[in-house]
Amino acid sequence: MPIARVMHLCLKYLNITVASWYFSLALPQPLMATALKPVPSDVPARTNQDLETEAERLFQEGTEQLHIGQRLEAAHAFEQALAIYRQELGNPDRELKILTALADAYNSLGKYEQAIESAQVSLVLAETLQNDRAKATASLSLANAYQSLGLSPSEYQKAKKAAITGLTTAWQVQDRGLEAKALAILGSIYQATKQERWAIAFATQGLQVAEENNISSTAASSRLTLAGTYLNLGYYQRVIAYSEQGWHEVKSLHQPEVESATSVMLGIAYLGVGNAKKSRELAEAGLAKAQEINSPLMEALALIVLSLSYHYSEDSQTAIDLINQSRIIAKGENNRNLEGLTLEVAAEIYRNSHQIDLAIAAYQEAIALTESYSAKAGLARIYQGLNLLGTASTYYKQAINKNEKQVWRRIPGLPIWLQASFPQAIQDIQGVPTTDIYRSLTNLLLLQKRMREAQQILEILPVQELREYTGDSLFNEVNSEPISLAIAPVEEQILKEYGSLIAFGSLLEKCQQTRCPKLAELSEQRQVLTQNYYQALERLENIIRNNRRADDAYLDPNELAQKAQQILSAQPNTLLIYPLVLKDKTWLLWVSQGGILKTVEVTDVTQTQLEITVLRFRQLLQNRLSNIDELQATSKQLYDWLIAPLETELKANDIRHLVFALDRSTRYIPMSALFDGKNYLIENYTVSTVLSANFTHAPSILSDRHLKGQDVATSGGTAKNLSQTAPIEPNLPDISVLALGVSKGMKGFQPMPNVSAELDTIVRQDLVDPKGIYPGQKFIDENFDLWALRDNLSAHNILHIATHGEFLPGPINRSYLLLGTGEKLAIPDIETWLDLRHIDLVVLSSCETALGGPGLNGREIAAISYYFLKGGAKTAIASLWNVNDRSTRLLMEQFYQNLAGGTPESPIKKAEALRQAQLALLTGKDIFTVERQGENRLFLGNKSPFSHPYYWSSFILMGL
Repeated sequence: MPIARVMHLCLKYLNITVASWYFSLALPQPLMATALKPVPSDVPARTNQDLETEAERLFQEGTEQLHIGQRLEAAHAFEQALAIYRQELGNPDRELKILTALADAYNSLGKYEQAIESAQVSLVLAETLQNDRAKATASLSLANAYQSLGLSPSEYQKAKKAAITGLTTAWQVQDRGLEAKALAILGSIYQATKQERWAIAFATQGLQVAEENNISSTAASSRLTLAGTYLNLGYYQRVIAYSEQGWHEVKSLHQPEVESATSVMLGIAYLGVGNAKKSRELAEAGLAKAQEINSPLMEALALIVLSLSYHYSEDSQTAIDLINQSRIIAKGENNRNLEGLTLEVAAEIYRNSHQIDLAIAAYQEAIALTESYSAKAGLARIYQGLNLLGTASTYYKQAINKNEKQVWRRIPGLPIWLQASFPQAIQDIQGVPTTDIYRSLTNLLLLQKRMREAQQILEILPVQELREYTGDSLFNEVNSEPISLAIAPVEEQILKEYGSLIAFGSLLEKCQQTRCPKLAELSEQRQVLTQNYYQALERLENIIRNNRRADDAYLDPNELAQKAQQILSAQPNTLLIYPLVLKDKTWLLWVSQGGILKTVEVTDVTQTQLEITVLRFRQLLQNRLSNIDELQATSKQLYDWLIAPLETELKANDIRHLVFALDRSTRYIPMSALFDGKNYLIENYTVSTVLSANFTHAPSILSDRHLKGQDVATSGGTAKNLSQTAPIEPNLPDISVLALGVSKGMKGFQPMPNVSAELDTIVRQDLVDPKGIYPGQKFIDENFDLWALRDNLSAHNILHIATHGEFLPGPINRSYLLLGTGEKLAIPDIETWLDLRHIDLVVLSSCETALGGPGLNGREIAAISYYFLKGGAKTAIASLWNVNDRSTRLLMEQFYQNLAGGTPESPIKKAEALRQAQLALLTGKDIFTVERQGENRLFLGNKSPFSHPYYWSSFILMGL
């Protein structure tokens, strides 16, 4: 069967995410191979029959030994069998079979260079013999070896290419076992590179194929990859579910080291959900198994989890004893990353036990070993607690610079699915979430009046949040280059003072190990140096406090704030507002034209109070029958926290446009509906949001025109008449719309009968079409499939989608848009399938988000901006809740009429067009007709049936 036909058939059975990935790839290039060095043999000369029998015996013996975990013995048996076939019998088919088995044995032993060599030779031999099944097997062995080696991105790229070759070849020969293994390996590769979205997609697909074909080893591998991925993301209940299933499978497969590792992973997951007792039981089981099979690394990991379980049971002394045992093992294994991790755990135990000097010493030793992000962040937290704010800020900046490079800590020698996820889980469970470090630094900078630096952190904070939410750890904001916060000379001096102390600490440690004669003298010198260190810190703290006017000295010349100034310069009378929500307060930082920055600290609201108030506000907003007095009172409370502190600035500078870079629960607020006691915010200002100023596209196409447009926000202009039904001729004739929607009901989704009228109102498909504002194309219900969406984008510059969609907290793959075929297009797949470079505006009508509430941070809303704007679109408008009513059609009609009513010389900005459409529903000052239940009813004056914010405030504009 031709391979193209095989690919087509196989892709039919892949989920849309994996299919998306496959279509994004070029066909893999042939893999280069090198010759394998001959393995010497001391086998005496015998007949061919004897040799054949002996070689087969060795092969079977090696296979059995590999199965029960006797890896070294298995490798030796395979080497002897290979020597017989290669030197005596000259049987390339049998040689090929043994080579692939030998590669697997080397992989299991951690001899990855030898595994690569064996796999490469077997790959060449398979191609020579035209044995496609062996080619697939060899490719997968090669992929395993490269990903296990993992010394650089190039190794992972080679692993991915080899796995793709294995997958496509498995499809060609229709070998479901090899297909499952290839999918599992791809999941593992993506998990190792912290591309969690793809890791989950491939491991899930591999698990499905393995279960369908009763391949327990691959099923276990896929489950543990999923568990490791979710461990890295902090979804501990999912870790428990997948690990428990995988644990039973590996136990039946007689893989004791994997069994021990799985017990340890379960132990840390139970710590994550607060069950220290269960965690201890599992850690003890993992420890016993590791000691039974003499696995020092697994023993060290089990001791770490055991230490933490005692620590969280308030037995700090036992915890310290256990973590010191783990450190001794790590040191004996010369595993610096693992030793550094044990020191960080010890430091946190000391910190929580108020043994601050010991905590600092442990963190300093950890940094000397590994320069790890979490050690620097931990040290910063301690200095913050000591009120050494300048010193703490310096270490926070170093930690963030380390994190922005996205070089992940791994513990070599562990199973792939545990190498990076274990240290990440330890960091998270000890209460050092990465985004909290960004927030802590911003808070310290604002307390020190270092506002420009604080703005820099507020610009990159959403990027880190999106890394965590989307599972795309490779994402960087600016040209894919790591962002680096500048370290000022005075901060360099802080690090220099610390470096001297570290150097002496290393000398003292060597003396302690050897009990050298100068131990007492060196210990006294350490005390003197420590005192001098703190005195130096105090002097440097004073320098930092007294030089705030020289704030620019702390900034990179290519500072991120430049993009904010571009936004403000492009649209005069604009204020860019950054709320920063902390546990005990909220900061408001705002930037106005000319680079003027100001802040206010709102201390009368906690994070929990804000979350509860936002939740109640959204509940009232999404009920059109809710009491308007309660709604406005709740809205007024939010206004008082988030807008009232800026009122003086707004009035003094004739501000007309508000651009918000929202944070945490504030993302759930339609800011236009905030109420000052007399008016909603939209009555006085245009309102838009940005992910960050730096992520906002420079205006183009429609946006260029809009930047020259009229401001109606304070001009007293009124809304246009919503009773207009005849199409108007747009004054910007080069604009066209691709409109798609779902009106019919289907399983799990209610019908939306107003969608058809909404699309008819917006788009006219030809010159004789009696309706429609803009020319374009419409696809509705079953005609709205992925191909209609993908293949028609390039001819249009506005994309309007009216369909069910949900943007949900939790894994990004849960969020989707419903296609007319009933399929769900996962939001991350937008990046793969849609080329949005020509699209100026995306409108998502009828979508819904979560309401907010305790612990919810609105990252799923930020992801809407991320995926559409990253794909090339300039601006996105989305609904926060679905208003399945004629009011949505009226709002959209008015919005597009406003856009079309502008001219190249005097266009209407998108934010202003949306504002005027919302005001039309709110005020009802014009006469318009509303059709209800087949009856036309007339509403006059202020009797608008759509004045409740339920109808008009659900749409938010993201971008410019």
